[in-house]
Amino acid sequence: MAVIKRRIPPDLLTSNSPIYLRPYSSHQSPEPVYSTAIHPSYALQDPTSTIYLASPRSLPIRLHSTFSSSILASYPLISKTTEEYIAPHSLLFSSHHPNTFFAGSLNLISTFDINRDGEGPVERMPTIPSKRSNVVGGIGGVKGIVSALGMSSEGILAAGTFSRWVGLYDAYGRGGSLGAFELQRNDSSRLEAGAGVTQVLWSVDGRYLCVAERCSDGVSIWDVRGTGKKLAWLRARHAETNQRLGIEVVGNELWAGGVDGKVRVWDGLGEKEGTIDSTWGFEAHKGKSGHTEFRYGTSRLT
Repeated sequence: MAVIKRRIPPDLLTSNSPIYLRPYSSHQSPEPVYSTAIHPSYALQDPTSTIYLASPRSLPIRLHSTFSSSILASYPLISKTTEEYIAPHSLLFSSHHPNTFFAGSLNLISTFDINRDGEGPVERMPTIPSKRSNVVGGIGGVKGIVSALGMSSEGILAAGTFSRWVGLYDAYGRGGSLGAFELQRNDSSRLEAGAGVTQVLWSVDGRYLCVAERCSDGVSIWDVRGTGKKLAWLRARHAETNQRLGIEVVGNELWAGGVDGKVRVWDGLGEKEGTIDSTWGFEAHKGKSGHTEFRYGTSRLT
């Protein structure tokens, strides 16, 4: 499996014909890659910032530079029971400490120091009291593979799992648990059911949490700081697939791609309750819109 980086050309918006985005960097992995994370300060103008993490199956987490073919560093995450390598299903650089990153795996969130090449996590935070616990969620924690991680502007780390739970942790992911909630118990109908969390994304003010799932037709919005309950369901996203289809928060709007090649936009994030249809949208291409990302300071959407 390869990780490919493409550079957006400066004449993208002025060209009279479609431009093919050619890769400027490609790294071949010997095993399938479960997750990647780009450094928050990534900028091509600063080669020292052009780094990203990758978690290949049955191997240590790897740190790469897009301007180098070699592995800059590796970080082993080893099971205490089997002594095998654990490949995280989610990775996230800390917005508060850029040299720190989090790795989500089965019933565990691990914290690493990027400067400690060859070393394991500096901290392990089990998402349940013990592996034998029969309690799921609430006081008992969150069981399952931590498949998505997201940090709010106020330092709350959200962790979503394939078992459809979301846990919240304070102090920029280094503190205690603030609680957890189960998505299934809050489904108003079977149309709101998904097959596991693939992305957790916060609103700009850190109050609302957007939760995307695989095999789901919408995005659920949660009022974390206020009522602590589900606020809205953004329906007709058209993401009924096991593939990870990403979402993006742009100001007070949520943008999402679908399997029909369309990008849909819901405005007034956090201002409306209940089931909400998209405000507007457009056809991006004929295939699946796997991820949408707005380039701040420009008018480019990728």
